[in-house]
Amino acid sequence: MRNPVGDLEHRACVLVVEDEVFLAMELETALIEGGFRVLGPAASVKDALELLGGECPDAAVLDFNLGRDKVTPVALQLKSLGVPFVLASASSAAELSRYAVLADIANVGKPTDLKRLVAAVRALHE
Repeated sequence: MRNPVGDLEHRACVLVVEDEVFLAMELETALIEGGFRVLGPAASVKDALELLGGECPDAAVLDFNLGRDKVTPVALQLKSLGVPFVLASASSAAELSRYAVLADIANVGKPTDLKRLVAAVRALHE
C-alpha cells in the first residue's frame, strides 16, 4: 500500500463531488489509498465551482444528484477546462444521456465499488 501522505505535490489531484457525507468520505479514502490527492469533497454545485476557481484538478468523480440540483454545471466547467471525469451515480443511463455533457461519461454506479472507481480514475490518464 502506498503511503497516503507521500509526496502530495506530485500526486494526481481528483475533485470529488458528492453530497452524502459518508459516501464522500469513502470515496476520498479510496482515492487517497489509490495514490491520488483529493480536492474536496464538495457537497454542492456551488462548492464544487468554488473549488474549481481555486485549483484545476487532473480528474474528477461526480455524483449526478446533489440534493435538488444536478451536477451538470460542474461537468460543463470540467469539460471547458479539459478535465476528464467519471460519475458515481445511481441514476440510470437513460436519465444521464438526456444531458449532452454526461452522455458518454462512464458511470461506476452506486453503491460504488471502490476498486472499480479507483481503476476508472486511473484509466482517465491513460
